[in-house]
Amino acid sequence: MELDTEEDEDEKDESEKDDDDSASDDASNSDDDDEEGGDSKEKLKRDAERHKQEMEELKKRDPEFYKYLSKEDAELLDFDMSDEEAGDAGSDAEEQEDDESAEEESDADDMGGFDDADLTTVTASMLASWVAQIEKKGDIKAARRLFAAFKSATKMNDEEEREKHNFVYKIVDPEVFNKVLTSAMHYAPIVFDRHLKSKPGANPRKSKSWSHLQSMVKSYLHNMLYLLKSLTDVNMQYLAVQEAEKCTAYWVCFERLPKDYLKVLLNMYSSMGSSDNVRIQSFLAIRSLASTSHHTSQKKDKDEPMLDLCLKYTYLEFVRTCKNTNAHTLPSINLMRNLAVDLFGLDHDASYQQAFVYIRQLAVHLRGAMQTRSDETYKAVYNWQYIHCIDFWTNVLATYCQPSDDTDQESPLKSLIYPLSQVALGAVRLIPTAQYYPLRFHILKSLASLSRATKAYITLVPYILEVLNSTELQNKAKPSTAKALDWDVILRAPKTYLHGRVYQDGIIEQVVAAMDLALSPYYHDLSFPELAIPAIVGVSAALLDLCACLTYFFFLLCSQIKRFVKKSGNVKGNGKLLKLVHTVRRREIKGGLGAFALLFA
Repeated sequence: MELDTEEDEDEKDESEKDDDDSASDDASNSDDDDEEGGDSKEKLKRDAERHKQEMEELKKRDPEFYKYLSKEDAELLDFDMSDEEAGDAGSDAEEQEDDESAEEESDADDMGGFDDADLTTVTASMLASWVAQIEKKGDIKAARRLFAAFKSATKMNDEEEREKHNFVYKIVDPEVFNKVLTSAMHYAPIVFDRHLKSKPGANPRKSKSWSHLQSMVKSYLHNMLYLLKSLTDVNMQYLAVQEAEKCTAYWVCFERLPKDYLKVLLNMYSSMGSSDNVRIQSFLAIRSLASTSHHTSQKKDKDEPMLDLCLKYTYLEFVRTCKNTNAHTLPSINLMRNLAVDLFGLDHDASYQQAFVYIRQLAVHLRGAMQTRSDETYKAVYNWQYIHCIDFWTNVLATYCQPSDDTDQESPLKSLIYPLSQVALGAVRLIPTAQYYPLRFHILKSLASLSRATKAYITLVPYILEVLNSTELQNKAKPSTAKALDWDVILRAPKTYLHGRVYQDGIIEQVVAAMDLALSPYYHDLSFPELAIPAIVGVSAALLDLCACLTYFFFLLCSQIKRFVKKSGNVKGNGKLLKLVHTVRRREIKGGLGAFALLFA
């Protein structure tokens, strides 16, 4: 800082010296001017003539800038000094100040100096004639005029765009404005398909007319991209995305445009301000884009598939959006997850590559938390993004890894069931405290749905019984007037709820639901007795130790177990279960819980 100040002082001294020198030069020049007063008029005339010649050359070289000058500063172009004006040229300082103030006012009023007075106004009859020519014979000239009007409609209200681009038309009537937008979006794919596609599914770049129409297609797509970014009306967003999807074959004809287009679609797909219709339509456009290949300069002979990009960025956009989960955003997050799961069904091999990378990433975070055991590493696992990622991949595997009679058609994703379940169960045991029981039940329910769909056995009952044997349920509950927790939107229970009656009641409800999800897929399986017996023994032990205030909820839990016995089709297994149940019944009667005898009567 001290070096900077010294340099500034040196610069000031040098500037002061330069000012003194310039002042002395000006004084000497003024004396010479007095002596050469007679020649000044002739010099001014020669300068005026030379100025006119320069303006004429400017008019030929850059007519747009000349037109701007003619509107903004006409006196500069009409510069012509008479003898009287030449004599008074150096003495009108006041007029110079007035001119400067006038220029400042004009700049403030014009805000960029773009005057659209000479632009052609689009009328309803003009638009109707263009549309008629396009419908009749697909006229290219009419389409160009329509797309030029579309460009004005999309960008003319933006001052920055007005300075960058040239416009031919202007639109004044709001009805004509809307018709220009809708007509251009509707007829663009029709015109393109007519002139660039010899048959459905053909590559437009291989058409003979591509070199002639390439600039028009690119200009329209740029304007369409700008429109998608700027729209706020829900109905117009839906219409614009729907029409943009019809031009999917043309988006991928360029190298940069498909990525920008995908970015805009992902923004509309993940924005919490988007309606469900816009979100679904944006996803359909992404799905169409994922089914194509785009042109690249590196691979001139072969286009590059868009599927990997779409899978990667759709998943990352979902992860970014689900960071803030609450009762208001959860429905949108669930919809995003279900749509993204559908995208991963297009190509199982490509989906496997993405799933392997991101499941491994979950494992790396978990390993770091287990080795370091600090607050930062715990937060890397115990957050909504991590839980939603587990839920997302369990949904993907549950959807596409269902058992099939044909082993040749087995999905490569099936090999990821075991590592994903191990990562999920590791996250359950990372912090096995009562405060994180909501997170535990989130993961257990996701794994239960995966086990149900894929018929892959995942050990879940011990993690449920561990909750029954915890001190949170063994201790007597404190009276509480707090509201019941919404277990779907919390991962960590507030400390004020711990050891309270409301929290204990919620835990029992979650235990019942999780036990049902974990054991119901095996009702009619030969292994059901071996699976149900540990659950019955664990529940019966918990019944003898817990306080009487939770009796009602354990009544529900035992009714679930009774239903397991009734629905099982295994006769021998049922005999063993009934014998065990009667044993439990006698223990309960001796313990004073005779009400539970009615369950197994």
